[in-house]
Amino acid sequence: MGKKILILGHSEATQFIDIYNQYSRLFDLAQDEITVACLTGRLTTPIKERLLTQKVNFFDFSKNKIRGLKITPIIKLLQLCRKEQFDIVICHRYKPTYIMMWVAQFCKIKALIFVMHELRTMKAVTRRFLIAMLYRKNMIFAGVSNAVRDDLQQSLTFIPKKNIVTLYNMIDIDLTQTQFYTREHARKMLHLAEEDFIFGHIARLVPNKDQSNLILAFSYIKQSCPRAKLIIMGDGLLENELKSKIKTLGLETEVILTGFVPGAFRYMKAFDCFVLPSIQEAFGRVLLEAMIAKIPLIATKTHGIPEVVGDAGEIVPPKSPNELAESMKSIYTSTPEYLIMRGEQGYLRAKNYFSIPQFQKQFWQLPLLQSINHDSQ
Repeated sequence: MGKKILILGHSEATQFIDIYNQYSRLFDLAQDEITVACLTGRLTTPIKERLLTQKVNFFDFSKNKIRGLKITPIIKLLQLCRKEQFDIVICHRYKPTYIMMWVAQFCKIKALIFVMHELRTMKAVTRRFLIAMLYRKNMIFAGVSNAVRDDLQQSLTFIPKKNIVTLYNMIDIDLTQTQFYTREHARKMLHLAEEDFIFGHIARLVPNKDQSNLILAFSYIKQSCPRAKLIIMGDGLLENELKSKIKTLGLETEVILTGFVPGAFRYMKAFDCFVLPSIQEAFGRVLLEAMIAKIPLIATKTHGIPEVVGDAGEIVPPKSPNELAESMKSIYTSTPEYLIMRGEQGYLRAKNYFSIPQFQKQFWQLPLLQSINHDSQ
């Protein structure tokens, strides 16, 4: 008899659909029964087609329902868990974790795994108090990088360190490769010339991504790198501020803000180099997409980024436009052979450390899960 698993998340956002699928792949889709549930949002046909599991439950709770004590979501999840009798529950982010910890007080579940995708999730005293009150030995907290794990261990000192682990974000290499546009097609859609040298960046336009210093660094190299252009794909609250900076620096034709582009990672092969200048980054999944596309990387030495990049890319200090500019110029002046070699290094690192088979090994070696897996065999 197979296992019954619940994967519970906050929303149907694209990045979380990918994560739900990552965790679904841990199990035997033919034998185990996997349910994906989301607190918010409505299930649409495109979303259902992207999910690997057949059993899906979107609660479509309003924002008010998932604030405060969250009584209604707790009751609904308790009813679901009592009906289905799940063996393993995996929650992503804090609100699903909070709700499921309450549910677990009234419903027997063999193993609960709470995955945190951001830093400082448990810094609030009220959250730490609730976790201390609701924690049980069959619960594991996981960070998507060692940086997040360490942050959790510092906040949740009352939980044994062996129950606060790292479960890296992973990438389905074969699936991702099939979704990339070719270099020629991606450049055509972005109105880029073949002779342009493109520094690419994909992220929300928010302070922790630090696009401001990326634009400043680019301005330092533009005169000595005449074929260079900078493409920033994404939208956010800093859009007008960044547009003003681009205009002030006289870079209107060299720096392009595309706004939000659905499936932006598909354009990755249009770039000659991918740059992530974040000042705070729990993991940086977009780096894996660049690595699978075999694009050379420049990123900052902050939180989870060095764990992802390793020695397969250029690492510079955050908030250092001068050093970022030096790395960008170095990449620009490199030989095509060197750029190909750096791209291959990134691809091999993603394959060796962040592929689905590697994640399966990482997950099932957890002692709590080893016993469950043995019992079901």
